[in-house]
Amino acid sequence: MAKPQADVETVIDMTPMIDLTFLLIIFFIVVNDLSKTELEDLKLPIAVQAGKDVPPPNRPILNVRWYAPGKMPKGVQDQYVRQLNIAVPSDVEWCDVVWKRQILYHPYWDPAGHVDPIRKTRPDPYWKVADTMKDIFVPMMPLVLDEKLGKMLPDDPVLIRADRNTPFKYLQKLMEVCTRDGIMIWKVQIAASEDPAAVAAREAARAR
Repeated sequence: MAKPQADVETVIDMTPMIDLTFLLIIFFIVVNDLSKTELEDLKLPIAVQAGKDVPPPNRPILNVRWYAPGKMPKGVQDQYVRQLNIAVPSDVEWCDVVWKRQILYHPYWDPAGHVDPIRKTRPDPYWKVADTMKDIFVPMMPLVLDEKLGKMLPDDPVLIRADRNTPFKYLQKLMEVCTRDGIMIWKVQIAASEDPAAVAAREAARAR
C-alpha cells in the first residue's frame, strides 16, 4: 500500500462569507479502503500533498457528484427514477449530494418551505443535508467545549468526496451547512487520490 505523505491542514476563516464567528478546519487526505456502501464512482482530485487518513469510527461520508449536460450515466438516471420518481433533464449541469446511496440534494430539490438561515430571503434546498447532519451525524460524534463560543461542538470530521470537476460553489455550500446551529461540525476532510505517476515511480523504486 502506498505510504501517505505528512499531514497538511488549512484553517479557513469562513466569517466574511457566512457571517458567523466560526472556523472550519479543512484536511486534504488520501483515502483508501472505504466501505463500498459509502462510496460513489467519482474521479477524485489528485493530491500534490495530503495527510494520512485515520478515520474515527462511523465517520460520515458525503459524496458530491457532478455531471456536465447530457453526461449523467444511465445507472444514476435510474437511481433518480427509483428514489425520487423524477427524470433528470439532459440539457443542464447537474450536481447532487449522496450519503449511503441516498440522494440528499440536487439542483431542483424542493425547499418545502425551508429558508436559508444565512441568506434569509432565499429558499433552502439543502435542508435535507442539514437535517441528516443534525439528526444522524452529530449524535454519533463526541463533543468538545469551544471556550471562545462557549458551546459544545462535535469533535469528529465529516468526509467530503467530490468529483474533481465539481465547481467550488457546491463544496462551499456544504461547508456552510456544517456551520449551522445544531450542527457546528468544524472539521471537514476533503478526499483526494494520489498521482498515479508518483505511485508508479515509488513502486518501481521499491522493486529495485
